[in-house]
Amino acid sequence: MGDSENLAKALEKLTELLTSKSDGGASARGGAIVPHTEAVQKLELMPNDIKLEGVTNYLRWSRRALRILNTKGLDDRVCDEAAEPEPRDKNSSEWKKWSATNSLIVAWMLISLVPDIAASVEALTKASEVWDTLSSLYSGKGNIMLIAEIEDKVHGLQQGDKTVIAYVAELQHLWGDLDHVDPLELVHSECVTAAASWIERRRVIKFLKGLNREFEGRRAALLHQTTTP
Repeated sequence: MGDSENLAKALEKLTELLTSKSDGGASARGGAIVPHTEAVQKLELMPNDIKLEGVTNYLRWSRRALRILNTKGLDDRVCDEAAEPEPRDKNSSEWKKWSATNSLIVAWMLISLVPDIAASVEALTKASEVWDTLSSLYSGKGNIMLIAEIEDKVHGLQQGDKTVIAYVAELQHLWGDLDHVDPLELVHSECVTAAASWIERRRVIKFLKGLNREFEGRRAALLHQTTTP
C-alpha cells in the first residue's frame, strides 16, 4: 500500500472519530461506557486536486488549499491565528477538539503533497508549522531566478490567438505570481501608494503593447494620453 493510500485511510479514520456519535450520548472506551461531554461537529474537507511538487506550483497549491480551508472557517489554523488552547489541559474538551481538528488538517495537507515533500514535514505536529515550513521552502519569495522567469513570461506574452479576456487573465495571473515572489515593501504608506500607481501604469502599457493589430487605433489613442487609464 502506497503512502498516499495510508494517509487517505488515516484521514478517513480521523474523520470517523471526529464525527462519531454514540446512542444516548455515551461511547465505549476500554469496555467501559463513558459519556460524551461535547459532541464534535462533523468536519469534512474536500481533497485538494493540486499536489504540491515544489516551487513551480506552490502558489496554485497554496491558493487552492486556503480556499478549501476557508469554506470551513479553518484558514486561521494554518496561519497560526487559532492558537492552541491555554492552559494546555489535554483532558479538556476544548483542547481535544482543537487537537482533533489540527490533526485532520495536517493529514489533509500531507495527502496533497508529493511523497518526497510529505516525508520532509510528516514529523511536524501543528498545521501552522507544516504550512510555514512549506512556505519557507517553496513559496519562491526573493528567488531571483524565479522572478526573472516570471518577468520573461510577462515580457514575451502577446494576445495572439487568445481573446482579450483570456490575454488579460494570463497577464493578471503572472503579475499576481510576480507580486508574491517579489513583493513591494516600502516603509511609508504614501510611498507604497505612489509606487503601486507607477507599477500599474507600466502594466497597462504592457497590456496595450501586447494587443493584436486590430486594436491599433484604440491602442494609439490610449498611449497618446497624458496618463494611462
